Amino acid sequence: MLHSLAAKLGRLNDVEQIGGAITTELSTIIDYHNCRIYLLQDDGEILWPIVFRGQIGEYIDETFEELVSRVGEGITGRVAATGESLLIENALWLEWAVTIDGTDDIDESMLAVPMKIGDRVTGVIVLSSLGIGAFDDVDRRLLEVLSSHAAVAFENAKLLQSEREAAEISAALLALSQDLTRVHDLEAVLQTATDRAAELLPGCPVFTYLRDSATGAFRLCAVHGFDVEEARAAGRSTDIDAEDADRLLASVREPFVIPKEVLAELPERYRLGDGEPLDALIAPVRFEPDGFAAFAIVARDAEANFSERDKRLAQGLADLTSLALGNARRFSELERFYELVEGIDAVFWEADPRSLNLTFVSGRATELLRDSGSLTTWGDHTVERDRGHAIAELRGAIRDRTDVSIEYRIREDGEDAVWLRDLVSVVRDATGAPELLRGMMVDITERKRAEQALQTSERKFSEAFEREREAATRLRALDEMKNTFLEAVSHDLRTPLTSILGSAITLERTGMDMPDEDALDLVHRIATNARKLERLLSDLLDLDRLQRGIIAPQRRPTDVGALVRLACGQAELLGGREVEIDAVPVIASIDAAKVERIVENLLVNAVRHTPADAKLWIHVKPFASGVEIVVEDDGPGVPEEVREAIFEPFRQLPGAADHSPGVGIGLSLVSRFAELHGGRSWVDERPGGGAAFHVLLPGA
Repeated sequence: MLHSLAAKLGRLNDVEQIGGAITTELSTIIDYHNCRIYLLQDDGEILWPIVFRGQIGEYIDETFEELVSRVGEGITGRVAATGESLLIENALWLEWAVTIDGTDDIDESMLAVPMKIGDRVTGVIVLSSLGIGAFDDVDRRLLEVLSSHAAVAFENAKLLQSEREAAEISAALLALSQDLTRVHDLEAVLQTATDRAAELLPGCPVFTYLRDSATGAFRLCAVHGFDVEEARAAGRSTDIDAEDADRLLASVREPFVIPKEVLAELPERYRLGDGEPLDALIAPVRFEPDGFAAFAIVARDAEANFSERDKRLAQGLADLTSLALGNARRFSELERFYELVEGIDAVFWEADPRSLNLTFVSGRATELLRDSGSLTTWGDHTVERDRGHAIAELRGAIRDRTDVSIEYRIREDGEDAVWLRDLVSVVRDATGAPELLRGMMVDITERKRAEQALQTSERKFSEAFEREREAATRLRALDEMKNTFLEAVSHDLRTPLTSILGSAITLERTGMDMPDEDALDLVHRIATNARKLERLLSDLLDLDRLQRGIIAPQRRPTDVGALVRLACGQAELLGGREVEIDAVPVIASIDAAKVERIVENLLVNAVRHTPADAKLWIHVKPFASGVEIVVEDDGPGVPEEVREAIFEPFRQLPGAADHSPGVGIGLSLVSRFAELHGGRSWVDERPGGGAAFHVLLPGA
C-alpha cells in the first residue's frame, strides 16, 4: 500500500491534492478520528495546516485559524523543532500540550511525525484518536515511512508551483518590457506601466504617483480602473503632500502593503472613492539621477490579501519601469546633447582608417564646406597643393596610433582663402589596432589672417597679437572640448551602446527562442551597460547643472552612518574590494541622494588609484551640527602639488589607472556636492601612508 501511495503522490502536483490523498489512504491502515498535515512556511516559524480531517465531536468544526501553530509551540511545534516523532498516550498528561477550546476534558492519544528532506524539517503529520494508548510503535514506523514520501511529494509540488509562478511572472514582465521599449516619454512610460499593472492584477485599480523633486509632494500622473475626474469634481485631492507621503512610505526600495486601517487615518480629502479604504500594495520606483515614483495597487475588495506572488510582480514592474524611465531620460538628454553638438561652431566627422571614406559628417559641414554633399573621402575637401601634406600627416598618425592636429586650406582665393585646423583622434580596438578616425574641423582663417598681418605690418602688431591670443585661447578651449567629447563618445558612450545594441539585436533575431540562461545573460549585459551610460550622463549633466547653479539640496534629517553603509553595500564598481566601515549613527539634515553619490565617487576613486591588495576604510563621525565623511586607503597617496587640482573637472593624477566611465568627473562632483551643502572637501596624507579624502557637511 505504501509503494502504491508513494507512486500516487509522485503523480500529484498540487499541495492540497497530495494532502487529501494522504488523509484518505491513511484512514484505511491506521484507525484515527482526526488527521492534520502542517507545512513549514518560508519564514521557518509558522506551521500552516494545509489539510485537517475531523470525523467526530468538536473536531469537525475546527478552523485554519485555530490550527495555525509555531515551531516550538505545543506537540506539533515541538516535533517541528526537534525533528523527532512523538507517540503520546494521552495529550492531557502533557503540561505543554496546546488544547483547543471545548476539548480540555477529552482523553486523546496522539502520534506526531516530522516530514523531512534530509535533516531539514518541512512539515508535520499529526494523528489523534479518542482514548488512551490508541497508537503503538508499528503505527509510528508506518507513519514515518509515509512521511518521507509525503515530504518529497510536497517539496516537488511546491517547486513546481514556484516554477509555474516564475514562468507566469516572467512572461508578464517580458510583455511589459516589450511595451516599454516603444515609448520614450516619461508620462507615457508611467501610463503604459500602469495599464499593464492592472492587467497583471485583474480587478485592482492602479494609481501611479510621481514625486516633485522640489517640494517632495506626489502628483497623480497615471491611473487605471478609476474615474479621477469624478473624484476631482467631488473636491477630492489626487495629489499627496510631502509630509503625508513620508508617513506612508515604509520603504523606497521594495514593495510593501499599507493596511486599510492606516489609510483610514488619512485626511478625508485623499479618499477618492465612496466606500471604506482598502489595502494598498505600494511599489516604489527609483530612477536616476534623483527621480522617484510609486505604484499604488488597491485591493479588489475588503477580503482580498496581497500574496508574495503579487509582491514579486510589483517588484518586477517597478524594476522594468525604473529602467524604462532611465532610458526615457537618457533619450531626452541625448537629444539635448545632439543639439549641443550641432550648435558648436565646428564640424565633427568619422572615417574609416584604411580607406579614409567618411562615415559621418555633422550638419555644420554644409555651412563651412559648402559642397559637403559630394564629400565622400577625407582629403577631397582640401586645396590641391595642401592635400598631399595633409593626407601624409593623417596616415602618419594612423601608423603611429597617435592624435594629430592638421592645418590646411579648403578654398584658395587670394586673401579670401579659408583655413581649417583638423583635430584628429585615432580610435583603437581591443588589440590596439586603428578602428576608427574621429575629428573636429575648426575654422582658423582669422588666426591665419592675423599671422599674415603680423608679417606685413609692425603697426598692427598689438591688434594682431590680441586676435592671435584670443584665437589661441579659443583653440585651446576647443581642443579640451574635443578631447573630452571624443573620449566620451569613443569609449564611455559608444562601447556600452555597442554592447546594448548587440545584445538587443541578438534577442530580436532569435525571437527570445534561446535558453533562459543565455537570455538572462543578454538582459544582464544590457542592464549593466545601460547603468554605465546612465552614470556617465548623470555625472556630466550634474556637473553642468552645478556649474550653472540650478541644483538645490533637498535636505532631510538622515542617519548618515546608515546611508554610508547602504552605499558601500551597493557600490557596483568596487570590483570585489573590501571596505572597512566605521560609521556611527549621525543624524544630519542632508540631501541623501547627493551624499550617496559623494560616497560612491570617493570609493570608485580609491579603487581606481590603488593596487588591488590595498586596504580601504570609510569613517563617519559627527562634527559640530553636521557630519564628516572620510575615505582612506594605504595606496600610493596624492602628491601635495596636485591635491587641489584633482577636484577640478576632467583632471586626474599623472599615471592614473586605465580608463573607466566618468574619468576626471567623480572628484569634481564630490567637491561640488559638498559645496552645495555649504561644506567642503579636501585630501591629505593618511597617517601610515596613503590618502585620506575628507568631506565636511554642515547640518543646516
